[in-house]
Formats: sequence, C-alpha cells, structure tokens
Amino acid sequence: MVKVIIAAHGNLAQELLNSASAIAGIADNIHAVNMTANDSLEQMQKNLSAFFDSPNDIDGTLILVDMIGGTPCNACAPICQNFNTQIVAGVNLPMVLSAMFNSKTMNTSDLADKVCADGVKSIKILKKLLNR
Repeated sequence: MVKVIIAAHGNLAQELLNSASAIAGIADNIHAVNMTANDSLEQMQKNLSAFFDSPNDIDGTLILVDMIGGTPCNACAPICQNFNTQIVAGVNLPMVLSAMFNSKTMNTSDLADKVCADGVKSIKILKKLLNR
C-alpha cells in the first residue's frame, strides 16, 4: 500500500483530508502536514521526515502539495532523492479521493500519474458544460 501525504500551506492539507474522509471514509495510509505561517523550510522538512522510516520502503509514498515552488513542495523535494516517492503539485479534492481509492492497488509511479490525471480531469468551467 502506498503511503500518501498531503502537504500544504495553512490548514489546507488537513481540510482536504477531512473532506475526503467525509466522502470516502478514513484511510490510515493518508496523512496531512500543514504549514503554519511561522514554519520555516527546515521545520517543514522535520515535520515531513516523521513519515519516512527507511529508504527501503518498498511500497513508496505519494506526496500531494499545493503548489510548485512553495515551501511545502520545496521541503519535499530532497525526500525524492532518498526514498521511493513521487510529488504531485496542485492538489485538489478529486486528487485526494483518487489517492484514497487507488493507493492500495497501484505502485507509487502509476498512482502519481493516475492522481494527476484525475485532478486535471476534474477542472472544468461549469457554464461551458451547462451550455452544451
């Protein structure tokens, strides 16, 4: 089973996890790491490192971050070099749900591709859909 970590500014990570859990139920392999206004890059890295036990973690970890270049993303980047991880930026609720539903049956790389595709597919301009 792939471990999933949502890392984002403010309370976004926890609220995405709360919302997904309300829809799909609680998943014990999905975790939220929030970044407070007072957290430095080093503090965020420390908060994230608590979820990584061994570079030999066979199933791997998918990290969903809010945006490329933000501190949560930058804090995660070094982890990719030492652990079986994938980082996907631009997290939204459909991506978290996709991770919940697929993390038990896919490897880390395939899960990253699926979650990213599902996130992109979920972005629509509703008025254009209604005016077809």
